[in-house]
Amino acid sequence: MISKSVTDQVAKIVEGHLKERFKDEFVFDPIIVSPQIDHDGDEYLDIFIVFSGDQKKLDPDWTLGLVPLITTDLIELGVSSVPSKSFVEKSEWETIYHGKYPRA
Repeated sequence: MISKSVTDQVAKIVEGHLKERFKDEFVFDPIIVSPQIDHDGDEYLDIFIVFSGDQKKLDPDWTLGLVPLITTDLIELGVSSVPSKSFVEKSEWETIYHGKYPRA
């Protein structure tokens, strides 16, 4: 099982890349990293990146490349599976996802 310590580290790594790329254009909070089990019984990380800001400025080319960007860090942390990631607007998070995932 992927530990809380590892999920916390992954959240910090993701946050660092987001802050570096988007500076002060967005507020990313919370970043939830949750271990999940896929249909084959394998564990992976589900990364929810909740943001506030103009979604039109959220560069899709960069966001698509986020997983490859963190792959080396994941391997160093002992996570060999490919994570799932979602960018969710803060208002959507509060209305749709409220209570379904732990808050940071």
